[in-house]
Amino acid sequence: MTKIDYQRNAKYFRPTSYKGGIILISIGIIALFSGKAGLIFLGLLTAGGGAFLIYRQVAGRPSDAEIDRQVAGIHAELRQRALAKLGLDEVEVGLIDPVVVSGYFFGPLSSGYQAKKGKDGTFRSSNYEGVTIFFAEQELHSYKYQMSLITQDAARVQTDVYFYRDVVSVSTDLISIPVKVIGKEKPEVVQSEIFKLTTSGGTTVTCSMNVSGDHSGPIQGARQLVRDKKMQAL
Repeated sequence: MTKIDYQRNAKYFRPTSYKGGIILISIGIIALFSGKAGLIFLGLLTAGGGAFLIYRQVAGRPSDAEIDRQVAGIHAELRQRALAKLGLDEVEVGLIDPVVVSGYFFGPLSSGYQAKKGKDGTFRSSNYEGVTIFFAEQELHSYKYQMSLITQDAARVQTDVYFYRDVVSVSTDLISIPVKVIGKEKPEVVQSEIFKLTTSGGTTVTCSMNVSGDHSGPIQGARQLVRDKKMQAL
């Protein structure tokens, strides 16, 4: 199982401000140049205190790549998580390759969420979600998993079984979401590609896909299978 370092991850999403530390360092430097022994000592303490304030904020903070590696590890485990939760054997649902998609989830769980724009320009959320769809002869099985990267035990699981005749569409969409990003006063617009399975009963299974890699083949296979099954039922 992928190790999630919740405490370190929380530091990644925590707002930073170096203003106080810089002010103390500046005051300390001025005191150092006073030439007076007492002020020089005070300047050293003040500058050291400012440096420590800055160090506390940056020490142990994960990089963008470290957060992505954890999320990629969770994605790699989705298939087995889904099989275990659904109580399935791959032979039972091996009609075609499963759809496995996942991404950063810009929405709340029990712990809310934090969003950050990384140094690489990518928006990341403290919440993650993944969906796995398996295909059997008569029905498809859906597993959706949502979790927090910063709060242990903040997770949600949803499982469903649908008959092919009840599936209206298997689609993808590009949506724009206004997101409050740490360090920014105004919300920023985040574009996110979304997987969506819709049924005739109005149920939808949705999931962001910004961690999934190349998912076009399995999704296209799912669309074709649903069409074929509907035609056979006519």
